[in-house]
Parts: sequence; structure tokens; C-alpha cells
Amino acid sequence: MKKLFCTVLSSVMLLGVCACGGTTANDYSQYEDGRLILNIWAPDQYAGSAVKQKFQSFLDKFNETEEMKELNVKLKFQAMTQLPTSLKTACMSGPQKMPDIVIWDRFATPSNTNYLLPLDDMIAEDKVDTTKFFAEAYTELTVEGKQYGLPLDADPWGIYVNMDLVDEYNESAAEADKIDVDNLDTWTKLLDAADKLTVREGTNVTRSGLNTTSADGQFFSFIYTGTGELIDTNQDSETYGDTVMKEGAANMMNDGQSLRVYDTLAFFNELYAKNLCNTGHGGTDAFGNGYCAMTYGSIYFPQELSGYPLKNYKMIPYPARDRTYLQGENNAEVLAPDEEDKFGMKNGQVGGMLGGYGLAIPQPVNKAMQTQEWKNHVDKAWEVIKLWLMNDEMNELYFTENEAITCRQDLWTNEFYSQDGVMKDIIPYLSYYKMRPGVAGYETFESSVVRSEIQALREGSQTVLTTYENIRSQGNTLLRQAQGRA
Repeated sequence: MKKLFCTVLSSVMLLGVCACGGTTANDYSQYEDGRLILNIWAPDQYAGSAVKQKFQSFLDKFNETEEMKELNVKLKFQAMTQLPTSLKTACMSGPQKMPDIVIWDRFATPSNTNYLLPLDDMIAEDKVDTTKFFAEAYTELTVEGKQYGLPLDADPWGIYVNMDLVDEYNESAAEADKIDVDNLDTWTKLLDAADKLTVREGTNVTRSGLNTTSADGQFFSFIYTGTGELIDTNQDSETYGDTVMKEGAANMMNDGQSLRVYDTLAFFNELYAKNLCNTGHGGTDAFGNGYCAMTYGSIYFPQELSGYPLKNYKMIPYPARDRTYLQGENNAEVLAPDEEDKFGMKNGQVGGMLGGYGLAIPQPVNKAMQTQEWKNHVDKAWEVIKLWLMNDEMNELYFTENEAITCRQDLWTNEFYSQDGVMKDIIPYLSYYKMRPGVAGYETFESSVVRSEIQALREGSQTVLTTYENIRSQGNTLLRQAQGRA
């Protein structure tokens, strides 16, 4: 009798948890024209009118394909602010509150695996050829050997150059002094071009040559151009999850990874000392209105620029490290980027940081809410994801409508990418791009430690070595706490 009472009570409690707005985890499906509605949640970037219009155009056409009609499903999407937080709340509440598919910021995966369904069994069962995906993007959705999504788009960041201002400078410059944007492939050349494009009235910068105000947000990309890392992502290493940085100046100078972190900080310090940027020229407005000659942006930056007068610009990868500061933080030595140093590491390589999204399927945290109805939705969502990404025609529909770079690297030869524009500019360099460190605590480490310490360096309140040591010590403490190793 006692056992029967407990069983009934448990059932009542489950129904109470699941019930919401007249639906439960066993009764929440909706239909339109006889087709099951699958809901997609997208990040708040999709709320902007230009992005929203393009993605909705894709969905409308995708929904009307014969393949989607055969699946008997229809997709609807909603842009969500604070998507990871909203998804956590929904997954705690149950399927009736959850989306069926989420357009997921890949680098947020390590901290959110409880809310995403591993896809490994489905990938293996359906023999999905994952080698077609750009490996860096695919791996960014892998945590501890489990795959939590398939990559959607490749979003490389780079340096945007106002070609009108370059042409204006070159018109009156001596041949030897002209700026060749197609050859801005080293730190030294970037520094030189930025100085030439800067216009000053005394010490006041009236036109910035390079946006150094926002350089702190580009730190990882510049480290990558030194063929280095900032966080140890080798799971077999004793220091996995820590920074790669050795303690003390002597240890730093005798370690290839640590030296590259130091050199990047010293290069930033040299940029700051050159007075290349007005502090008011760090945003999109300054670049779009011609007050800043070079700035940073993703492959989608042109969507932000569409409302500005500037139309003649070019995207280039971050340039290769060719400067070291072993003789002092104000005493640069120029290197040959393609040569190896005494640590067996190549001095430099063009490239940068890769961002982008994936398609993932959320799961209820409470296993009791993983009902048969929810599983039916999962089956349909997986079929949609396969159709969207693995069918060449559907993938092409996606990237042409959204003006995106697909993560299907076998489709990069599509004629769409041969059109003049930033995608044509950057695709030849994509193989040199790297994903962000896939360890818990990365986001907070970047925002709370790295950027704040580099800002202090820019303001002149601390030396390069102090900045290095602060990032190392504070970063290791934060990362270990986030990873449960404190």
C-alpha cells in the first residue's frame, strides 16, 4: 500500500511539474496544415531586421521544399535574448517550454552540455559523413568525446580596411611607401600601414589608422598568428585547462608558448604608444563614416556597414607575428615569420579566431520528462538537421539566402563564393583559422581577466610583464574554479 501511494504521488508530482498553459510533456505538439511545427530558437543577433529577414526568407523556402513536406514538418523560429540562460530555464521546465532545434553559439558548448542532446548514436546510425565539415568548427561542438551538434556557419574574424583611405594615401605617396593591402601579412607591415593612415593635429588623432581601442578583444587572434595558444587544451596534459603561461620572466623567455603571449602584449603596447587611435573611434560608426581606416569584424560585419556611406572595403586575415621583444618590451626585434625558433615553433602565421554557430537539439534535464512525444520531436528535428546541412541543395539555399560561409568545406568551391566581396577575400585563409579554447570558464576569463588587464596596459597603469603575470595568475585561479579544480 505504501509503495502504491508513493507511485501515485510521484505521478502527480510529475504531472504538476510538466503542466503549463494547458500542455504537458506528453501533450504539447502543434500542427499547421497537418504538419508538425518544430520551433527553432536563435541568438539575439537574429533579431536584427537584416539578419531576421534573410533567415526568414530561407525558412520560408526551406519549408516549401518537397523534402520538408515529405517529413511533414514546418519550421518556425524565434530570436532569444540571453539564449543560453533562456534555454537552461526551458530545459528545466520540460519539452512544452523548449525549442526543438537551437542555433547554438559553438564556443558556449562546454558549459552547457546538460541541456544539449549528444548526437553520436544518430550520427553513427545514419552514417553521416562528418569529414565534410570544417574540422575546427566540428570540434568546437565536441566535449569529452561527445558530439553536441553539427556546425552551421564559419565566422572568421579579420581586419577590415577602408580602401578609399588607402587609395587616397597612395595617390601622393612615393612608390616605396605605398600601402599594399594584399601584402599586409605581418605585424610590422600592419603597424607601418596604421601609422601612415593616421592623421594627427599635434597629439590629437583626427583620423585613426587602426582601431586600437578595441584591440583587447582581438588578443586571442593575435596569439594565434604567433602559432601559439593561451589555454592548454591538451586533455592529456597535467595543466589542462590552465593558461599556457610560465611564471616569471626567466621561465617565460625560455618557453615558446609563454613568449608568444608576452610578445602579443608587447606588440599591443607598441600600438598604443604609437598613438594610432582616437578613443572615440572604436566603434562601427567611426569605420563606416571614414574616421577609422582599419578595424576588426566578423564575416557578417558588412551587414552592419550596409547603412553607412563606406562601400569600398576589404577584409584581410590577422597578420603573422614577425616581432619579438626578448630585448625589452620597448625594443622589438624583427623575425622571419616562416622560420622556426629554438623551440621548434614557426614564428608566425596569418589567420585568426573562428566563430560561428551549430545546430543542436535541446534535452529536458529531468529524465522523466523525456517522454515518447519528446522523442518523436527529436527524431523529426534530427531529420531536419540532416536535410539542412547534408543535402547539398538545401545547404546552398541556406548560405546563399543568409550570405554565410557554410561549414561544409566541400562546398567552398561553389560559384557563390567566387563573387567579389569579403567571403572571397577570406575563404583562401580559412584553413589557418582556429576555434576558441573549448574549456569551461573561457568566456569569463576573456571578459573579466584578459580584457580588463589589457585595458590597464593601454591606459599606462602597468607594464607588459605585470600584465602578463596578472593574466597568468588571475586566469589560472578563475579557470580552475570554473572547472571544479580550485
